[in-house]
Amino acid sequence: MSDNHQQSSFDKAIGEFTQDLRRRDVEDFHSTKLHHLKTTIANLQAEQHSHRRLQDLTRLQRFLEAIEQFGKVISTFYRNNDVLAFVWGPLKFLLQATSINDKAFGEVLSAYEHMGENLPLLVQCQGLFRVRPHMVRVLALMYEGILKFQRIILRYFQQPLWQRVFSESWTTCKSRFSNIFRDIAQHRSLIESQATPSQVEEIQENIQRSRQAQEIEFDEQNERRLGEVHNWLRPADVDVDHATFLKVRADYPGTGKWLLENESFKDWFHPQYAPVPPLLWLSGIPGAGKTMLASLVVQKASELKPAPTVLYFYCKHENPERDNFVALGRSLLAQFLHHNNELLPSFYQKFCRSGQVVLSSPILVEELLTLAFGNCKSAYIILDGLDECPRDQRKYITKWFRKLIEDLPSKEADRLRCLFVSQDDGPARKDFDDLASIKIADEDTQHDIEEYCRVQARKLLENNPSLPGEKVDWIAMTVSKSVKGRLPHHSCSFFFIHSLTRHQGLFLLASLIWTNLSNHTSIERLEKELEPNVFPKQINDAYRRIMVRINEQAVPEAREDSLRLLRWLVCAKRPLKWHEIQVMNSVNRDERRIAFERQSFIKHPKDLLASLVEKRSDGSLDFCHLSVKFFLLEEEGYVEPSSEELNLAILCIDYLNLPAFILPPTKEGVLNGDYGFMDYAALFWLRHMEVGIALKDGEKEEVMEDLSESLEILIDRHWNSPTIQLTLAKRHSDKLQHFRELPFYDQLEQAVASTKQQLKKFGNTKMEENALNLARMVCDVRRILESTINDDSQHIDRTFIEERYGTNIYKCPRFSCQFFTVGFISAAERDKHISKHERPFRCTDETCVGYTFGFSTTVEREKHMRENHSEGTVQDEEFPTEQDVYRSILDQQNAAERRKSPDPPNRDDGTGDATTAASEEALSEAESEVEPQYQPRLKRPRQTEFKCPYCKIVYRKRYNLSSHLLSHASQRSHVCEVCGLGFARPNDLKRHKNTHTGDKSFVCGGFLRNGASWGCGRSFARGDTLDKHYESKVGRACIQPLLQEQETVE
Repeated sequence: MSDNHQQSSFDKAIGEFTQDLRRRDVEDFHSTKLHHLKTTIANLQAEQHSHRRLQDLTRLQRFLEAIEQFGKVISTFYRNNDVLAFVWGPLKFLLQATSINDKAFGEVLSAYEHMGENLPLLVQCQGLFRVRPHMVRVLALMYEGILKFQRIILRYFQQPLWQRVFSESWTTCKSRFSNIFRDIAQHRSLIESQATPSQVEEIQENIQRSRQAQEIEFDEQNERRLGEVHNWLRPADVDVDHATFLKVRADYPGTGKWLLENESFKDWFHPQYAPVPPLLWLSGIPGAGKTMLASLVVQKASELKPAPTVLYFYCKHENPERDNFVALGRSLLAQFLHHNNELLPSFYQKFCRSGQVVLSSPILVEELLTLAFGNCKSAYIILDGLDECPRDQRKYITKWFRKLIEDLPSKEADRLRCLFVSQDDGPARKDFDDLASIKIADEDTQHDIEEYCRVQARKLLENNPSLPGEKVDWIAMTVSKSVKGRLPHHSCSFFFIHSLTRHQGLFLLASLIWTNLSNHTSIERLEKELEPNVFPKQINDAYRRIMVRINEQAVPEAREDSLRLLRWLVCAKRPLKWHEIQVMNSVNRDERRIAFERQSFIKHPKDLLASLVEKRSDGSLDFCHLSVKFFLLEEEGYVEPSSEELNLAILCIDYLNLPAFILPPTKEGVLNGDYGFMDYAALFWLRHMEVGIALKDGEKEEVMEDLSESLEILIDRHWNSPTIQLTLAKRHSDKLQHFRELPFYDQLEQAVASTKQQLKKFGNTKMEENALNLARMVCDVRRILESTINDDSQHIDRTFIEERYGTNIYKCPRFSCQFFTVGFISAAERDKHISKHERPFRCTDETCVGYTFGFSTTVEREKHMRENHSEGTVQDEEFPTEQDVYRSILDQQNAAERRKSPDPPNRDDGTGDATTAASEEALSEAESEVEPQYQPRLKRPRQTEFKCPYCKIVYRKRYNLSSHLLSHASQRSHVCEVCGLGFARPNDLKRHKNTHTGDKSFVCGGFLRNGASWGCGRSFARGDTLDKHYESKVGRACIQPLLQEQETVE
């Protein structure tokens, strides 16, 4: 092996170690020498001694000695002083960082103690590396392992809030050490055995294979946990929206440049010199391009080096997954996990303990966000569309994030920064009035609009080659100048441009104009669209022109289809999926069936409604902008809310009254698409009815009569004869005033109350308690749907099914769960989700059946954790441990020996009772876990009985009696700093502290003589807890094979 190759091996290890470190840390580590470390150790030992909390720092001695010798040996081959500096420096940092927490400090000592036990002492074999230079490679591999170990533990304790997550996540971090220790031990064995090059190669290949297998296993565990947590967070698909915005802006690369050059923005955006507090408000009128600018900021922040954590959210009006603090928080937490996997263990523990199928607690969201932001080195937060949230949620979001940023310490003032994006309205001025702000003005977007118009003109020319280039340029200029309000007088003096778009979004207006122009089919129509009395002056004018074009290019029946579809979209209680719309349009009430093949739309939604709508990646259909909905509601002749709400209620109820839902579901019905609108109709028939009644004026009697007939049939066909009676609140029963004289009113009241309960209740609901059988009907239909899809003999094309039922077929049966609609891609995912409804509280040990099956209540889960995964409970701690018992037995043996031999033997000559010496050594090992500094007893005659004056218990040791007497005291002065429990005796507190660790050395199981295994494999921290396990019914079954074998041998 050449010196250069040896040098590069160590350089590579150092490079990998330092690549994730801050420059300040690298400099600190680089300057650390062994005497600096020893000084730190001495200072810490003195400090701990003064506070009576020594932790036996001599445990580091073997590690320090081994590394010091390691450095002397490799100095012959590698003359870089950094080798040991990157061992001493991190250890010094870790000791100082964890000195504030006794448990963490002890864990660091234990980790380095284990490392030292596996490292060889190299001075005695220094000559080996001169004779066998291939062994230097083993040293390089060993050094790589040491730095890998330090990189893991260093990354953990460099988290600013590591103390808050220590009890939850340290076990996961520590689990990675054992493989490193084993690899180093194997390298040590190679040195001690003076292995040949082929042996070194063979062992290294084995280590590499084993390491890869372990990494795969670790990654699989993380992926599994990440999937669980992601399903719990259920973030909104803002990343899909962001990708769409990036794609749109890619066609107009110069747009948004004005914002990046704005002084207020540059001050806020600068990675190192942000204003205090680093908060910025970007505002503009609807359609001004705020969201596109927000996506630009997200993109530019993501390109910074070093890369910060970039968090963003796009709010959506009246979308429960996009218009509140909890939904926003869930999405940001999911993005945090994408940036920082170190948060996963803590998030996973919170998930297991929450009992929530989907995170819904604002308090828990705040707690997790605080933890994530606290452990974040640098973050840019971009929150767009806050004006689309309800006022209370808008205020909640603003207040929380302002406090987060404004409460940062002065030394960390630029660590986090937040950009709020919204309209400039009254609430926004109250929320952001004192912040630095940027208001989008016409002159700001002048260049962007010109660039947009140039690109659109180019596309228009490509699609219409016969158009003269000069004509296209004139069109581009006309649109650009018109939306900016400065059209040249000599070309179109009739435009009163000074008043145009004063209160309208310029970008949205330009987009609508170009979309309308691009969809015309002849030059004549195009020129007509540009005439002064036709050309749109405001956004609503543009919408009117689009509606005119829809009407002109369609026959009356097609126009009615388009208007009906617009009315559905305006009144829908959630974005409708395209397959749901197809089934809605296929309802044939006269023939009482779904005529999917004949009545479903054969045109794409864009062909029906032009640029007014967009089809999302999840199959939902939505308006291109919220202003479309407001236009349709305000413009006379398009949507009459009360009538349309009632008509939708009737449609939902009539659909549920079809024979397809009265008779048992069939495979033929599945293939025909009969059940594609079922989810929406079952959830929202009541809400449409209540909204329609609330908006109803006195002229809807005919519609109300139709509704009454439909309701009567619904109750007649779907009445479930519930086993309980529910009381409907007066505010809800008042809405049913119209039906009060009808014979089915009492049943209707029960149906309304029951449906409301199903929509809100997250606990278990019995089918027989429901007033209507809709829940059972949905389950029956879905069972047939799934069996049809999974029937290989049917050879059903996936596209065929998706056209009728969408992509996620497997859904949750609970009306109150969002997965009732969203669904899952597989039955396994769905079933796993349902189990969390029924038994939502999880054991945190993934190898335990309590993780697989869960628990119905948090009380059951905590009981399970105490009995199976605790290292002892408060009740247990009053009883002696196995070490106490063992010590008592040895005391009796020693006392007997002294009675036989009054004069203790002289140990100075190296002689003595071997049995007694062995007993003392065993005692030392047994007590090491309980009292590391236990002092050996004086071998002399002494009092052997000490009686308690209160309870007459007799002890053989005075200090045991003294300790026992404290249990009679009224106060418990020894308090656990982790959980706050008090104890009368310091040893009780020590023993209790072990319950906060993950050490479990007593295992149920082993191997029989025939090689077969016995036991369940569960581990316990104490032997007496394992004994209790064996006394249980499950434990008796575990140990039975061993007992039977012993009986056979006897």
